[in-house]
Order: sequence, then structure tokens, then C-alpha cells
Amino acid sequence: MVVVVWEASVRLWLPAYLPTPSGVAGALWPTLTSESFGTALGETLGGVALGLLLGCAAGTALGLGLGRVPWLRHLSSPYISGLYAMPMLAIVPMATIWLGYSGQTRLAVIALSAFLPCAVSTGDGAREIPAQLGELSQVLRLSRLRVVLDVLLPSTLPFIIAGVQVAVGRALVGAVAVEFLASLPGLGTYILSNAHSFEQDAAFVAVLVLATLGIVARAGTETALRRLAPWHLHVNR
Repeated sequence: MVVVVWEASVRLWLPAYLPTPSGVAGALWPTLTSESFGTALGETLGGVALGLLLGCAAGTALGLGLGRVPWLRHLSSPYISGLYAMPMLAIVPMATIWLGYSGQTRLAVIALSAFLPCAVSTGDGAREIPAQLGELSQVLRLSRLRVVLDVLLPSTLPFIIAGVQVAVGRALVGAVAVEFLASLPGLGTYILSNAHSFEQDAAFVAVLVLATLGIVARAGTETALRRLAPWHLHVNR
């Protein structure tokens, strides 16, 4: 019903400015198989993958420290909270001044977008580790490395995955935002250039691809949570 109303409304009132469902469906295959779209998708996904890897690794490491080292938490929490509340769009102009209009700017914005939710979520998880586990590790005289591997990481794993889940969405938004504002090659620029050329169908296909990537990423993190930390699901039922 929604599709029918959408199609009829656009054809009656704004045929030159908005895409129709039939037009998007017709442009789907040509857009997905075009060289320009493939190049743009590769640029965005490459930046997102590397930025996620760097940001999530650094955020998880800092989050573990924030949860277990009180002085580090008190020192860093105000700055992390402030950055976390700041829209990524506000960071892009500063990043372009410091790093220029280059792939480094995109990587920095994506990494920061992923870093913050991972640090916050992992820190919350590390603080919630039961004191009994710490006492048990002392009784067993576990080394610091064994405590991290056998106690800290398994206990915080659900929170780490939850942070990654948020980080993926923020990384995609950050990538598109920096491509919009810095005119870097990628899906953001692809959408903008097609919209300016009144190729709304192709632009909407790219938007659908971004939405699909977000859905797939969320499903992937939920699957990882079920397989890697099944006890967490049983506890929260």
C-alpha cells in the first residue's frame, strides 16, 4: 500500500524531483553493476573496515582500562563523554584542516566514530565484573595476563560486541558525512553527485545499499553475541 501511494504521489506532483519505486527497481541492477558504483562502494567499505578495526581495537583497550583503573576513568571520562555526545559532522571540518582532503581524513573520522562507543560500552562492562571473580583470581594466583584472558575479556565480551554494534552504524554515518563534506570518493559523493544530476533513482539505490549494510552488520553482531557469549542471552531473559 505504501509503495502504491508513493508511486502515485510522485507521478502526480513531483515526477522530476523524487524517485518512484518502479524507477528505483529499474535502476537497481544497472547501478549495482556499474563501474562508478563499484568504485564508490569499495572506497567507502575499505575506509569503514580499516577505521572500524583501528577504532574498535583502541576503544576496547581503553575501555578495559577505564573499567579497572579508577584514576584513568576519572581522568578520561569527561573528555570521552563530551566527544561521544558531539555529532560527527562537527569533527569533519577540523579533520580536513589537520589532515587535508584525503583518505586520512575519512579514516580518522571513522576510527573516532568507532572508538567512542567501544570505549564507553567496554568500560561499562569492565566495571560490572563481580568482585568475587577478582577475589577468585587472587586465590588462584593468576598472572595479569591470565586475569585479562580468563576473567576480564569473557566477562566484558557482551559489552564489547554491543559497542561494536553501535560502532558499525556510527562508522557508516561518519564515512558518508566526511565524503559529503570533504568531497572524497565513496558512496556519499556518489549519492550527492547523482542527486545533483537529477539521477534520483541511482542515488536512492545507493541509499538502500547503505541501509542494507547497516542491517547486515547488526545481524552479524547479534549472531556473534549468540555464538560467543550465549550465557549473556540466558542471563538477560
